[in-house]
Amino acid sequence: MEQFIISPSSGVPIYKQLYSQIERMVLNGYFTVDQRLPSVRQVANDLDVNPMTVSKAYGLLEERGYLTRLRGKGMVVAARNNEILQQERLDMLDEMIKELLAQAKHMGISGDKVVQMINRNVVNDQNQSKAKE
Repeated sequence: MEQFIISPSSGVPIYKQLYSQIERMVLNGYFTVDQRLPSVRQVANDLDVNPMTVSKAYGLLEERGYLTRLRGKGMVVAARNNEILQQERLDMLDEMIKELLAQAKHMGISGDKVVQMINRNVVNDQNQSKAKE
């Protein structure tokens, strides 16, 4: 079983935490097409949460097209168009950038400084990649 991590005290509903983790795992290829997810009961027992919480997360993922319910087999990762997957990855990254900028603003750090830091990290990453070649 894949390990999901929830934080009951985070202020984010548990079903949203689970939804976000599975969505990210699908978009990143951790869960592959036709891979079976753990049953609602199994996840609920492992996380010590109400099965309806897990069912709600799975249902939302099914509505969004990430999962498909197969009779007798449970939930599996749905096949998705590669262009749609790429756009969803970009959308997720965009949300992460917005969150980063909001956190930086709370810390009194300007957007320009964040961009400088990102650019520095990109250059460092490129230099490390070249060094490995």
